Amino acid sequence: MNALAQYSSRCVQLAGAAAMLALAALAAPAAAQQVYPTQQAAADAFGQALATSDREAVAKVLGPNYRQIVPGGVAQEEIYLFLAAWAQKHEIVADGDRAAWLGVGDSGWTMPVPIVRVAQGWRFDPAAGKAEIRRRAIGRNELKAIDTLRALQAAQTRYQNGAGQGRYADRLVSQPGTTDGLYWPELRGYPLQAFGPDALAMGPDVPAADAYYGYRYKVLPSPRSYWIVAWPARYGQSGIASFVIGAQGSVHEADLGTGTASRAAQLQGSDASFDNWIDASPQSAGAQ
Repeated sequence: MNALAQYSSRCVQLAGAAAMLALAALAAPAAAQQVYPTQQAAADAFGQALATSDREAVAKVLGPNYRQIVPGGVAQEEIYLFLAAWAQKHEIVADGDRAAWLGVGDSGWTMPVPIVRVAQGWRFDPAAGKAEIRRRAIGRNELKAIDTLRALQAAQTRYQNGAGQGRYADRLVSQPGTTDGLYWPELRGYPLQAFGPDALAMGPDVPAADAYYGYRYKVLPSPRSYWIVAWPARYGQSGIASFVIGAQGSVHEADLGTGTASRAAQLQGSDASFDNWIDASPQSAGAQ
């Protein structure tokens, strides 16, 4: 995975907090975006506008269409979380000579809307921010897919030692009246499921909007073993990389391109192409 996609759980919390950019669902008064003499002046103006819940000031800092960056706004407690991190520490993180990021707190997290140099000074770039928010969301979804595959691998081991009586599950969700998958409804006389009801949102036919953190999953049985593959429900929007894990070893990944959905559907448990997928072990966390 791209190293910039790696975040600590604290960073993920702050990403939601400073999803920030809409203080309410009400439209802000039209105003030209302000240009500031320094990056710090731009950052301070944003912090002040957020702290005072001043929608007109936010519109001046980020531009009149700032609500398009994160449609729908965020909860007030998330704004409080951002402001608490701001009070703890805030700094400008340079990105070359023409761009910078606003860092808050002590986790290394940066606000996803960059501050860029223009002819008159410095301003926030909401268009770049919208793209960055999507990039970070993809990174979080991909990390979740890796963690989920590891959890499913552990569930297969539980299944093999329990309901499977030595064999692995053939699917995520059991067929009615059976325990041939990792999940089945809690019924009297049935053993404990190997995996929880999240499996219901993971299948290959789940609507894209309902896919588990943007990914679909499928068990691919193979002789005396299995593969489990995960792929983005919306390639380029909910994720880019596809991932696979077997009974042994770590998660591997590949970019199946714009035809990800059809290519993933054609994968089989005996597919030798998995040998060409690369190790998806997390790399060091990026500053953004």
